Amino acid sequence: MIKRLLSIGLVLALALGLAGCKSISEKIGEEVGEEIAGGIVGADVEVDGEDVTIATEDGDVSISGDTGEIPDGFPKDMPVYDDADVDSATSMTSGGATTYYVNLTTKDDIKSIYDWYKAELTDEGWTITGDVLMTDESDMAQIIAEKGDMEAIVSLSEDDPNVMGIILSIGAQ
Repeated sequence: MIKRLLSIGLVLALALGLAGCKSISEKIGEEVGEEIAGGIVGADVEVDGEDVTIATEDGDVSISGDTGEIPDGFPKDMPVYDDADVDSATSMTSGGATTYYVNLTTKDDIKSIYDWYKAELTDEGWTITGDVLMTDESDMAQIIAEKGDMEAIVSLSEDDPNVMGIILSIGAQ
């Protein structure tokens, strides 16, 4: 299973790298890359712009590229921290369910971000089912919330001194 996940990760990196191809020679390279990537994971890989689709025995997996913008379809009731920049964002659809991953960065302190997310999630109707805040040796926090059939995980960690990373993961339970 881990080998398959690592292979899929390699395919995604290769496919997203190929996604921006424009010239005929690059398009040929894209087609060859799709064949190589497909051979690695044992599935059909299709690159279309910034989107990658992997057709597996268990169904299709579609990944929208690392755009640095909030993905289309991102739940409107999932708060996005006001003073943060979108570092990267992707969405992955499998079996009709979409999971979103958004990476944000900010210079604000972890306690402020943590408190903001707890309040905003509650205000938006999310039920917090778990949370932890650690500020001893390293700053880390996580908030898990549910709303309807959706689950959200907000992970906070210090990326660099004075830069907090915020990872939002939202998908069906």
